Amino acid sequence: MDKVFFMKPFIENFNKKDVFTKTFAIILRVLAIISIVAAFVIWVLLWKVVFEIPSAGIAGGVIFQIFFLVGIYMASHAAFLRAQDISKLKTKEYIVVPAATVFLKLLGEIYASLTAAVALGGGILIWFAGGYGLQLLEEVPQFIPQYGGGTTFLGGLVFLIGGLAFAFFTLVAFYFASEFFKMVMDIALNTKKG
Repeated sequence: MDKVFFMKPFIENFNKKDVFTKTFAIILRVLAIISIVAAFVIWVLLWKVVFEIPSAGIAGGVIFQIFFLVGIYMASHAAFLRAQDISKLKTKEYIVVPAATVFLKLLGEIYASLTAAVALGGGILIWFAGGYGLQLLEEVPQFIPQYGGGTTFLGGLVFLIGGLAFAFFTLVAFYFASEFFKMVMDIALNTKKG
C-alpha cells in the first residue's frame, strides 16, 4: 500500500536538510543551464541586428556583444557557485530559510551582472551607433529602465552610469533582504535557546 501512497515518504524525505538542499542545488544548476542556452540564443540572434547597423556603428555592436557575453558568463557562474553553497549548507534548526538567504543573494548577483554588462556595452554602443544602438538595445531583455538620455555621447554616458548605479543598488537591496531573513532566523534561534 505504501507504494501506491508515495507522498508520505516523499514529504518526510524532502523535509530532511540534506535532501532539500541537494535537490534545491540540482534544480538551480538545471535552471542555470537552461538560462545559458536561452541567453546564448538571444546573443546569436542579436548578431543579425548588429550587422544591420551602419558600418561606423558595427564596432559598438561588437563591443556590446562582448559585454553581453561576459554578463551571461558572470550570471551563470554565480548560479553555479551559489548552487554549490546551497548544497553545502549545514543548519540544525531551519531548512528553507538558509537556502532562501543564499538564493536571494543569487538573484541580486544575476540581475546586477546582466545589468552592469548591458549598461557598459549599451553606453559604448550608443556612442558608436547612436539611434541604431537604441534599436539593438530594444532587442535585449529590459534589465535597465530607460533614462531618456538620447543618442548623443551624453545619452550613452547617462545610460552607462545609470545602469551601473541601478545594478549596484539592486544588488544591495537583495543582499539586505538576504541578511534580514538571516537576522530573523538568528533571533528565532536565540529566542529558542533563551
